[in-house]
Amino acid sequence: MSRTRGILLGCLCLLLSCSAEPEPTAKTPPLEDYGGIGGDFSLTDQSGVPFELQALRGRPILLFFGYTFCPDICPVTLSKVSQVHEILGTSQQNLATVFITVDPERDTQDKLTEYLDYFGSGIIGLYGSRAETDLVIGQYGGHYSLNKEEGMIDYSVDHSTSTYLLDQNGKVRFLFGHSDDPDRMAAVTGQLLDGP
Repeated sequence: MSRTRGILLGCLCLLLSCSAEPEPTAKTPPLEDYGGIGGDFSLTDQSGVPFELQALRGRPILLFFGYTFCPDICPVTLSKVSQVHEILGTSQQNLATVFITVDPERDTQDKLTEYLDYFGSGIIGLYGSRAETDLVIGQYGGHYSLNKEEGMIDYSVDHSTSTYLLDQNGKVRFLFGHSDDPDRMAAVTGQLLDGP
């Protein structure tokens, strides 16, 4: 094969590959109805003010259970939620972020404020008594366990890692897993922002 013919054949292959249809992107999963979990609750926010979930009616919510001493899952999840806001071009005024601590003994108002401010302004940090925390996490089908012995102050907490997407009426419409990336989370969440 002559050099010219080889170059032309290479150009033809390049042209065909450039004009080929792009790979289809993964379809955005639809919103679902999780009627068995969720619901309104009352806790206290990081300013010490009583908070009721129904106060957020009219805007979608990304809700997550965690604790400020978490070494990996919590900061990664909050970073992803911040990226979701960037992708969608939203603020906390039209897409709320709610972080509920499962470690209220260590997660004081000041600690919650300092920690959540690192991930962007407007995140609502909530805490309650152990009984109140247990009630809310039970409503949402979550779980946690303290790896703590009597008198310990440095301990870890095992907890569920789902991020709950609630619609404008406070209904759970999607559960994001820890492996979901911000693009997928934004695509699913965007359905609530685009819809009625």
